[in-house]
Amino acid sequence: MENPFESNPVKRPTFLTIVCILTFIGSGWGVLSNLFSLFTAGIMDSMVQTEQYTSLVNGIEEGEGPAFFASYISSSIATLQATFLHAREIAITNLVLNVISLLGAMLMFQLRRFGFYLYAAAQILLLFVLPYFAGFNFYVMTMMLFSGIFSLLFLVFYTVNLKYMVK
Repeated sequence: MENPFESNPVKRPTFLTIVCILTFIGSGWGVLSNLFSLFTAGIMDSMVQTEQYTSLVNGIEEGEGPAFFASYISSSIATLQATFLHAREIAITNLVLNVISLLGAMLMFQLRRFGFYLYAAAQILLLFVLPYFAGFNFYVMTMMLFSGIFSLLFLVFYTVNLKYMVK
């Protein structure tokens, strides 16, 4: 005879488990790398690296490569300089957003729907950290595009599994 007082727990789908584990790895790596960046911000000498990029652009402008590549390198130099200038702020912002993303994945692993909203907000905000500090240019837009593809893919994966999550 069946006991009406026993709750029948919802079993987490294997696909959701795999996606959560991939998110644990990705967001965990983001937390660790941003902690490292936070502690090493300002140690590296940006002038040496900027000079190397500038000499590369000058060589390309003198006919050693296509003009498109020169404009791409120029925009990456501007982004690099802004990144060095705001390294600590970028690291703190990315660290906080990666922790929120990790927390969201942990909640979704426990089949809690609120985790999806945390994760989605963190992933969307992570896309705009670099443009906020470095401005919009071709290099930044390219980075946003590639990051956005992966973020969108994982958001779709989690959206498919929302039906298994409780409020």
